[in-house]
Amino acid sequence: MFAIRRSILSQTKSFVRFNSSAAWDEAIAAVRQDLKTNIRSRADPLEKNVIRSILTEVKNFEVSHPEQTNDEFHLYDLLNKMIKQRKETAAEYMKEGSPDRFQQVGLNELREIPFLKKYLESLPVASPAQVDAKVEAIAKALKEQDQLTIKTLFSRIPWGTISSEWQASRSSVTESVNRVFAKLSN
Repeated sequence: MFAIRRSILSQTKSFVRFNSSAAWDEAIAAVRQDLKTNIRSRADPLEKNVIRSILTEVKNFEVSHPEQTNDEFHLYDLLNKMIKQRKETAAEYMKEGSPDRFQQVGLNELREIPFLKKYLESLPVASPAQVDAKVEAIAKALKEQDQLTIKTLFSRIPWGTISSEWQASRSSVTESVNRVFAKLSN
């Protein structure tokens, strides 16, 4: 009975480990290597904490989405979410009239963002400007035909091929559509 459980557990662990893209594995390996390097060189504790938080978020993502193939687009979304959280938290802590210790926590949150951006920019995904350019081309074609609405713009996005042809995640394209529509509708 115990041998069967161990066998099932070992199969489950290997399934999760091999259920990711090469870019995901390379990015996570780079993060782990940076953690080792920072620990050995006694680097900035803030950077070590950021790296640990990335690894924690990745592990939480893998556990909460065991059936899903992890790729660079999920990691991009995860890092983007972490950056947004840091910005929101910093804004909350740095409100007018906050005590000095809260101000310092807010500044530390802002200091974490460049470390996160370093990993975000190292991923092989399209930049927001590149995605905006592709969405803008579609939006301008719709505007020339006088059919530019948010609904038609969303319907003209080739959602099935954005990861392979555009090298972008669904959430980054969605954000881009909203930005471009707001820009062109004014």
